[in-house]
Amino acid sequence: MLRISAYALAAMVISQPALALEPVRLGLDWSYLPYHAPLVIGQEDRYFEEEGIDLKMEPGRGSGSTAIMLGEGNYDIAHINTTNAAVARSKGVPIRTVAVYQTKTAASFIGIAGKVTLDSVDAIKNYRIGSTPGGSDQLSLRIFRAVNNLSEMDLDVISLDANAKQAALLSGSIDVISGDGFAYAAIIRGTGQEPEIFALADYGVPLLGFGYSVNARFAESHPQLVEGFLRAMKKSWQAAVADVPAACERARATLQLTHSQDACIDYFNGLIELSVSPDSPEWGQQTDEMWSNLLGKLADVGEVGTDYAVSDFYTNDYLPR
Repeated sequence: MLRISAYALAAMVISQPALALEPVRLGLDWSYLPYHAPLVIGQEDRYFEEEGIDLKMEPGRGSGSTAIMLGEGNYDIAHINTTNAAVARSKGVPIRTVAVYQTKTAASFIGIAGKVTLDSVDAIKNYRIGSTPGGSDQLSLRIFRAVNNLSEMDLDVISLDANAKQAALLSGSIDVISGDGFAYAAIIRGTGQEPEIFALADYGVPLLGFGYSVNARFAESHPQLVEGFLRAMKKSWQAAVADVPAACERARATLQLTHSQDACIDYFNGLIELSVSPDSPEWGQQTDEMWSNLLGKLADVGEVGTDYAVSDFYTNDYLPR
């Protein structure tokens, strides 16, 4: 019988070449933010490596732009707003959504408590609203007007650059801003004040939030990498949600976030509240109903046509079992 010593066996193991990793390019929705913390955990704890993935992530300049770049092949997978992914797909961009974890949109009107009262659609008419033309701000406003039978004259909307909205609100030059409620809520609380939030999802706006979309050709040729990415991503989310302060510490250090620790925790918790728990078997799952509601409202405001098949926009085939 052939006998191999423990030393010889160890030498054989050490001499084996490391498993080659496949490069995967991930496009992000925006520059690094607190909710990108799970990606830091996945890389540093080697969840992606365990799936044979060498993940390269790149900050974006908005979900709409990232969706187009994904379709053009600049990225293989993207973390983007699902509504922007839907609009891009309807225009022929070859992408498909493979997971949606934020099933409730964060689109909101945000003011400062004590200065405004945002408790009804009619109340919104009383205030100056700072909003950024183009992109998700404009789209959510159009749908909000449509579902609540408002004309353009019913709301006093003032066009502002995205970087100017925060300063305008805090200085009092406008009363309310439109944007992601959890993000601006964290900023307002950071000044020692409390936010007043009017969530558009509570008033008939069925937009979907963040998820993961893929380049169609990449998914067809590398299905195992898409599946592995989502498995690693779910584990990363589980670890991040289990200890948000620790996740924020790691994200702030690795991504060089400008947010304070408290602001990071507040910001990240705000998104978690709108998202499906990563411990749930429903994490990432999509349905015909959610997509039909989304596409129907987008068609009502002319963002997508009416001749579409819901199945062209999404699939659950790559989700962890």
